[in-house]
Amino acid sequence: MSSAPAQPNPPVSTQPTAMDWLFLLSCAVALALVAWFGKMNYTEANKTETAKRNGEAVVAWMQEATAGRFEPGFGVAACAGAASPPAGAAPATAKAPNTWGGCLEAILKESNMKALDNPFRDGLALHFAPACNTEDRRLAGNIVIEKITATPPGSAIATIISPITPDVVIDQKIQVRLSVCDGSAYAVKVAEFEF
Repeated sequence: MSSAPAQPNPPVSTQPTAMDWLFLLSCAVALALVAWFGKMNYTEANKTETAKRNGEAVVAWMQEATAGRFEPGFGVAACAGAASPPAGAAPATAKAPNTWGGCLEAILKESNMKALDNPFRDGLALHFAPACNTEDRRLAGNIVIEKITATPPGSAIATIISPITPDVVIDQKIQVRLSVCDGSAYAVKVAEFEF
């Protein structure tokens, strides 16, 4: 049996190769992208939470206002409800009922809501929109108030939700839903309450 002389193995380099450097570079880029996207998402989520807090402030004011809205001398006269006259009393002079448009205008002028800013639009005041629309990103941060109308018992749909328009009469209590538009103009529900 003949055997060939054993050849020594060539020494293996322990230095990083070009592929090693490319891998390390791609890891660093991936970490930088994760940090950048994380910061962007955090900023967007913070703005959405600020918009929700604005909505909660509006809800708190409207719920406080609901308590005294039907009593004489209510602070924001344009939002006052029509109190029914006492039994046997002569009907008061006919006065046009208050509407949502007049109430909203008065709320923005007379209440502390004029200090609320839109977190998605620096320096712009808070606006009320009829609805959130994902095709119009300018609606981000706006507040949407919708009227909830109950349908007759036994209906397939329990309630009908429609935008509360400026001509809606508010002389009686109405059920409303308040939402805010997030950064992509999707509706984020804040509360449903009686106004």
